[in-house]
Amino acid sequence: MEYARILKDQSGAPSGYRECGGQVAWMPRQESYQNIFRQVKLDLKTMVVLNHDFIKDSQRVYRTGTLLRGISPEGFRVFNKVYTGNHQVIYTLYGDAKVAHPASFEALDDGGIPPEAHFHQSYGRDEEFVYFFDAFTSTRHAVRLRSCKDPKAFVVLSDSYAKDDRFVYCCGGKLKADPKTFQVLSDGYARDCRRLFRYGVVQVE
Repeated sequence: MEYARILKDQSGAPSGYRECGGQVAWMPRQESYQNIFRQVKLDLKTMVVLNHDFIKDSQRVYRTGTLLRGISPEGFRVFNKVYTGNHQVIYTLYGDAKVAHPASFEALDDGGIPPEAHFHQSYGRDEEFVYFFDAFTSTRHAVRLRSCKDPKAFVVLSDSYAKDDRFVYCCGGKLKADPKTFQVLSDGYARDCRRLFRYGVVQVE
């Protein structure tokens, strides 16, 4: 009798996929009480476990055990802890990120959990827009920062703060701060020529 083994990604983290006797299925441990079980068709010789939700072989890509029809495995990869995809589509942790130009997309940070937060957050950009995703929301797609008119000028300064040539941002929100004099300090603090902030909240003005 064979026992199912949990498949791990290249970093050694467990995924939601299990293999037994040459068969692979989606069955995440934390949801196993719901009897979620989706067998997937994969070539074990070319199989790559990307992260918890995504797995591919030389012909197919699956997300949470569901085949992504029309999506090529070519170039399909993990950008960071939030974004996964290729030149055709970019996904957040919850679904389609609705990136306008996937082929030019890049993640601008590691998609981790900032010290003041409890959920993964990440900035990304393509040739036209800057995007922000916060896993605290139920929104599947990433939000476009429409106030940023030049994505190439957008720079992530820390886990929380970012700026472009016109504005300063904290966790995707625009601050009343001067980008030319804005500086990130420590422990969530930052300042410009007029104000002191902590996690985007004005402390001294």
